[in-house]
Amino acid sequence: MTTLIHLKVINLGETILPALNIPCLKAIDFFDGIIPRGFAFDGAGVEGKGCKTPFGNDGKTFELIQTPEKMAQYIAKDEKGQWWHEKEPHLPMELLTFTHLIGNTELIRQYSEKLQEKLDVFYQEGATLRQYLAKKHLVKADMEAFDPGMDELGRQGMLFKVKNDFYRFPHLALDRLALLKKVEASNSFTRIEQLNRIGIITAGATGKLNDWMSIALFMRLKTYFNYQAQQEMMNPLIKPFGFDDRVLIKKQLALDHEALEKIERIYRIFIPFYQAVQDFLAGNENSLNSSDLEDNSLETQGSIALRLFQYEKAEKCYLIAEKANPRNSGVLSTLGIIYQDQGNLAKAAEYGHKALAIDLKLFGENHSSVAIDYNNLSQVYQEQYNLEKAAEYGHKALAIDRKLFGENHPTVARELNNLGIIYRELENLKEAIEYSAKALIISRKLFGENHYMVTTHYNNLGTIYHKQEDFEKAIEYSKKALTINRKLYGDNHPTIARDCSNLGLSYQEQGKLEKAFKYVEEALAIGLKLFGEDHPTVATYYNNLGTIYQEQGDLDKAAEYGNKALAIDLKLYGENHPNVARDYNNLGAIHKNRRDLEKAFECIQKALAIDIELYGENHSNVAGDYRDLGAIYLEQGALDKALLYTKKFIEISLKVHVADA
Repeated sequence: MTTLIHLKVINLGETILPALNIPCLKAIDFFDGIIPRGFAFDGAGVEGKGCKTPFGNDGKTFELIQTPEKMAQYIAKDEKGQWWHEKEPHLPMELLTFTHLIGNTELIRQYSEKLQEKLDVFYQEGATLRQYLAKKHLVKADMEAFDPGMDELGRQGMLFKVKNDFYRFPHLALDRLALLKKVEASNSFTRIEQLNRIGIITAGATGKLNDWMSIALFMRLKTYFNYQAQQEMMNPLIKPFGFDDRVLIKKQLALDHEALEKIERIYRIFIPFYQAVQDFLAGNENSLNSSDLEDNSLETQGSIALRLFQYEKAEKCYLIAEKANPRNSGVLSTLGIIYQDQGNLAKAAEYGHKALAIDLKLFGENHSSVAIDYNNLSQVYQEQYNLEKAAEYGHKALAIDRKLFGENHPTVARELNNLGIIYRELENLKEAIEYSAKALIISRKLFGENHYMVTTHYNNLGTIYHKQEDFEKAIEYSKKALTINRKLYGDNHPTIARDCSNLGLSYQEQGKLEKAFKYVEEALAIGLKLFGEDHPTVATYYNNLGTIYQEQGDLDKAAEYGNKALAIDLKLYGENHPNVARDYNNLGAIHKNRRDLEKAFECIQKALAIDIELYGENHSNVAGDYRDLGAIYLEQGALDKALLYTKKFIEISLKVHVADA
């Protein structure tokens, strides 16, 4: 219409493109964008959306140019007696909120009266339609979609989306509360005031909800102004960790200290409000009308700090919380995760076992908290390369969660993924792919493509294909993970560093050293900014860059980076750890290329001793060590020993490949 009459409409961030229902746009989940003319609200023609344009959803099932009585019918039943919310889930909820702009106020009054009549009809199981729409319809989906998710490790340091993370939930929750309590108001601030007046929320909660919504509204405006478009990403890592790249800062709105404090303030209200609304809708109304919505507990402060990637602050909060209650298994479990991330695996295992002992005593074996403890310990054992124990605990966690939740559940996907990693390290690559592929199927089914769980599986599969020496497939999966993760986390997050490092290793194996160097250098730069020098991932990136320098023939630089990696790993793990063996092996190769055969021999011997201790004789790392020692003996002219070690290399390699097949 706007094109026909040449009326240019100010673009409000919505678009008419979804109204065209173009298959290729649907395939890429296109929804909102910017076009020069015309607008529609929430996707005209898009399935399952309550389009608010006058022509409805292209006349497929409804049109919104109607008399008040006809309009009100969309809340309840159609002419055939079918409930509208069953075929157009969002439509009734959208039409419950309206305001008078211009024209006859009598029409508005009539519409409002008809709505109230329809809402109070009997629905089912002793509930009115009002009660059903407020307490049941789409509630589970909304509660899942807008869960603050403070216990989800994958969200730590993630970009904030203002609308989804801060803005939508209070509006939806207040809509439902107002509907249930027959509060008629055209905006959320008025709803808050009226809900307080009738005793549903306290005066303290009223002030905090108003604060939250004001901050969220300001943040939305700020992001729109920053991007000059309807984009809402905010990056919590750029300024606190000194990523001072101008291009990066321009690309993503960087949160300063003041903005991060406001986010902390929102979460201290959001977390108790989310729980209170959940309780209220389940029938416990006292949970909401007795709460001032202020959670300053040490656990909440710690969880907010983790979400903002403030690990030191989080550790302090949880340590104080532990002193206050040494039997709080949730606190102990989180401290274990923090220590694991720092590379302090002994402490991580200690806290993990404390949490497990408490939860077993409280709940018995078949409980979700016990499954979490088993899973956490499994990951610690995997990093300690106690792989048999890691697999045992991983399978225990998986068995409990399958029994509790069935197959299609996020925790089941997480545990399948972790078992895939363990089997990769055990060099049982067939099982590794099987478990990881199952995890990917579940997560894609639950979350779609653009979710951190999906990228975790893509990354894991990439590392397995790398181990299989299928470098094309490894690159394909690592690129998939990196592309999605850049959308979720920005360009300066540990997951980005991990994906870049994995891509670099695969390119290195293909002999594409420039590409390899670029990706691993990016990984190291991110790691150093976020973690400083003494961190396990930083040691890995130093080691990887050292091997690239070696292949490029810059042996001095290779030795420098190799020694840096070794120093960090020895400090973190002591002598008997696979990363230390890896560092010794790589330094041995560098010394061999420098013709310093004595040093090379010493380093490879150390690597071999560690690998045999960790893996036993029949492992690819041990085979590699024998191969390298054979090469050194050959250079020294000790042909008998060279032959002996080369034979050992061949025998073990054949066993490993047969087992893998």
